[in-house]
Amino acid sequence: MVQVIENRADIEGQVVALTDKVRPGHRLVTIEVGTASPVEGYPNLFNSVVGKHLDVIVPSEQAAALDVGAPVRCRVRRAGPNTVIGERCHTR
Repeated sequence: MVQVIENRADIEGQVVALTDKVRPGHRLVTIEVGTASPVEGYPNLFNSVVGKHLDVIVPSEQAAALDVGAPVRCRVRRAGPNTVIGERCHTR
């Protein structure tokens, strides 16, 4: 098992896809990332995703307010090499 250091970043971008039920109570939101800002006290592991698509696992209740094409802002953390968890995702 790969361990990931505690990390956070605030990303802004545009929703390009929504996928249902990747895990109970969550949806997969694909975001075209425009910016990735550091969060004080945490390393930013997301500088390399600016200008790329990022798949983010978001709680269903937050994802319900998002639509394809909508501008979005999320606090994210990398939970594994291929797993990104979204916290406090909302339209801008």
